[in-house]
Amino acid sequence: MRALKIFVVSLLLAALSCGSALAHEFLIKPGKTSAAVGENLRVSVASAHVFIVSEELEDAANVKISAMDAAGVREVAVSADKKTLTYEGKAAFGQPGWGMLLGHRLPEVWTKTPGGMKKGTKADFPGASVSNMYEKFCKALVLVGKPNDAWKKPVGHALEIVPISDPAGFKAGQEASFQILFEGKPLSTEVLATYDGCTKTPNSFAWYTEADDKGVARVKFSSKGLWLVRVQHKVPGKNGVTEHVMRSSLLFGVK
Repeated sequence: MRALKIFVVSLLLAALSCGSALAHEFLIKPGKTSAAVGENLRVSVASAHVFIVSEELEDAANVKISAMDAAGVREVAVSADKKTLTYEGKAAFGQPGWGMLLGHRLPEVWTKTPGGMKKGTKADFPGASVSNMYEKFCKALVLVGKPNDAWKKPVGHALEIVPISDPAGFKAGQEASFQILFEGKPLSTEVLATYDGCTKTPNSFAWYTEADDKGVARVKFSSKGLWLVRVQHKVPGKNGVTEHVMRSSLLFGVK
């Protein structure tokens, strides 16, 4: 019953978000959440309402993917797979510890018009009512050999989710804490979480909570598998844009 209530709450939140609810989540799905040093790891970039099944290809020019470990940050080349509607690539980590796959869907302006949401500003569409800028960030954690403390280091995304405890210890049935950061400072906001294959219902999540005034939220893992935690934050827009809407997700494995 509690899980059902959580799904209903998350669906209501999505419905109340108006235009932003139409935006797909931008996610990096690693082929697996642990790898050997130097092992080529599959990287899939999805744009989805159902987690995690991609439903559209983002504009290739606005998709930036990289890999980060103790050796630094390097770009990951990806190419479109029109069959799966994903961007596919390979990444390898040359140092042991926690590696990160990082994604940035660069800002795009979308406008609510009489004919629906269209890419462009109000100036491009007579009769348009609202123009919002949408920007998306994502991270995926990969354990490479023996764990280190890299999991707790922010990567500098404008909106970011950082674990508070070592993800190597995440287990089904337990809770874990995460800190939400906006421009490096704690953010109190709504936090949603779910796992790969939880449901085929769009915009539905297995967990809903709110971060406290220190930006800390707790998530309970009801199942093992690949989990994602997701947040959204809005700030006033500029130059005719009503709002700048940012989304961020963190993906990781739960045993």
